[in-house]
Amino acid sequence: MSEFAQDERHPVFPVFLVIDVSYSMAGEPIDAVNAALPDLRTMIEDDPQVGEIARVSIITFSDMATSVLPLCDLAQAVMPVLTPQAGTNFAAAFRIAKKQIEDEIRGLGKGTRFYKPVVFFMSDGEHIAKEDWVEPLRELTDRHWRFNPEIVTFGFADAREDTLGAIATRFAFVAKQGEPASQ
Repeated sequence: MSEFAQDERHPVFPVFLVIDVSYSMAGEPIDAVNAALPDLRTMIEDDPQVGEIARVSIITFSDMATSVLPLCDLAQAVMPVLTPQAGTNFAAAFRIAKKQIEDEIRGLGKGTRFYKPVVFFMSDGEHIAKEDWVEPLRELTDRHWRFNPEIVTFGFADAREDTLGAIATRFAFVAKQGEPASQ
């Protein structure tokens, strides 16, 4: 059980950042993400209402996916420094997101109320692994699964709008112009 589970008085708003750390993210894109993570913490800390309910988890993916920050109050978290790794496998990202969403929400403690989870899926490219990503995405978004999240996609650089639109359940954003930090 997480250390804050006993203190939750308000429903928790679980947010899962699923971030592409493939080789294509090397340089300015990964630097922009690393610079933005502390800003996210500050923004949440500066808004008492958001800080009271928001719990954030960070999952990274390349050819494999990893939970690098379990669901937590960002005010108490050490922000990870992300580094580029291998190729891009959306299927791995969707599988670990499904597992982490269920495990981490259950880890909040029995009786903890929570809002519908939201996944922010961020990528600069396309899935290049041999396995298909459609079935793992379908399992993640299955409406019969108690923890099914809304997915908001954010793409930049070479990310394709049609792919991001197929992944998103709510909104799909694509920023094509400018530097990654401003996007």
